[in-house]
Amino acid sequence: MQDTNTAPEIQQERLRLLLKNAAISSYLATAAGAASFLILGWYYYTPWLLAWVVGVTLISMVRAQLYPYFLGCSPGECVLEKWAAVHKWTGVVSGGLWGLLGAFPIDPLPHVLQTFNLLGPAIVATAALPSYGIRSDHYRAFLIALVTSLLASYTLANGQQALPGFLVFGIFGTLLNIIGQRHDKVFNASITARYEAGKAREDLEQANKHLAKQQELIAQEETIARHVFEQLTLSSDNDIPGVHAWNQAMGNLSGDLIQVAHGPEGEIYIFLGDFTGHGLPAALGAVPASTVFRTMVGKGFGVEVIAEELNAKLHSLLPTGYFCCAAIMQFSADRRHLTLWSGGLPPILIRRASDGALQQVHSEHLPLGVVGDAEFSSYCSDWTLADGDRVLVYSDGLTEAANANGEMWGRDRLVDFLMRYGTQGSSSLEKLKGEVMDFTDLSPASDDISVIEVVAGKADSRQAVA
Repeated sequence: MQDTNTAPEIQQERLRLLLKNAAISSYLATAAGAASFLILGWYYYTPWLLAWVVGVTLISMVRAQLYPYFLGCSPGECVLEKWAAVHKWTGVVSGGLWGLLGAFPIDPLPHVLQTFNLLGPAIVATAALPSYGIRSDHYRAFLIALVTSLLASYTLANGQQALPGFLVFGIFGTLLNIIGQRHDKVFNASITARYEAGKAREDLEQANKHLAKQQELIAQEETIARHVFEQLTLSSDNDIPGVHAWNQAMGNLSGDLIQVAHGPEGEIYIFLGDFTGHGLPAALGAVPASTVFRTMVGKGFGVEVIAEELNAKLHSLLPTGYFCCAAIMQFSADRRHLTLWSGGLPPILIRRASDGALQQVHSEHLPLGVVGDAEFSSYCSDWTLADGDRVLVYSDGLTEAANANGEMWGRDRLVDFLMRYGTQGSSSLEKLKGEVMDFTDLSPASDDISVIEVVAGKADSRQAVA
């Protein structure tokens, strides 16, 4: 089997195994030659027999040294074709020498050993098969040399009596050649499969290293992005009494934006935005939104103007399909009046302290960034609040928080929670967070969660910002 169409690495591995097997079989051939010399020489010693065993020993030692020399040669000196040719032609010489046993006279031998000069080479030919299994063409050359030499020497020694041996060794040699070809296919298929498996393993290791490096770079970039995001967007006035917030990101960066800021006249402005998607793509939209919101609040603009400016900015920046569901709220300094713009968020809930009634204020507008200035509506609703009333605004990540069975926490559980805890003196967000976490039971988050609770009227100084 030729190696011209196989990878150089596979060719080298085949040759390495071939020479390794040759080294092992050569030591065995040396021992077999010495044993043959002792057996035959016991009954009939001749100088020819001594010359024969010396020749077998020398060629066997030469072949045994091929393997260590091959391992020791530098890559530039290891011309595979030359090493293969040396292995092949030393094999031919070895086969020819073993075939010369056919010339040994049988008359001096006892009857039980009179076929030794034929059986010996036949056994050697059979025993050599595994060592040549990787290259059937090399085994065929060895076999042809052995059979040709054996028949020629046997005919020379025995005349016409040797003719039946031609048929026997012709069939025998053909069978061994067929077996050698099958050995060749099996061995080489195994070597190729092992090489391909090793190559696949190396490729996988390289891919894993590359992936690990990319993940490290992504982690570094995400750390920087998170730092910038926090500096630009999380600078809310979280120390305002009676205003409580909880934000829990699905990943390292939240796609929800919470902003709380004081206006010039003591008003409290609140922005809750839920951007399309999660992580860094969603968080990037929060940066310009935060800048616009805080700039406009600092100048004392009303909710309508802030909504228009935010929509114009996000409509120009966000790609098609990306938007921000949002609520923009302005509480008067005494927190008894609320101006509200809401687009795309779940209903805002107002829990009345006087009778425990729960009002739902549904969104009246499209999310920010969906339409341009001409189609955008900045209409706001106004609400009168009493001391102790609670306003709850949240993203849909709260009601869509799911447990391991895929069951969502849902609006009903939120309403039930507010009916139980919505009129207590301090913030109920810690209890809300605890109930949601108990329900999900550490299941992976499916969305960012953001909740803001505002207590109307005179508020205590306690807060729960998470």
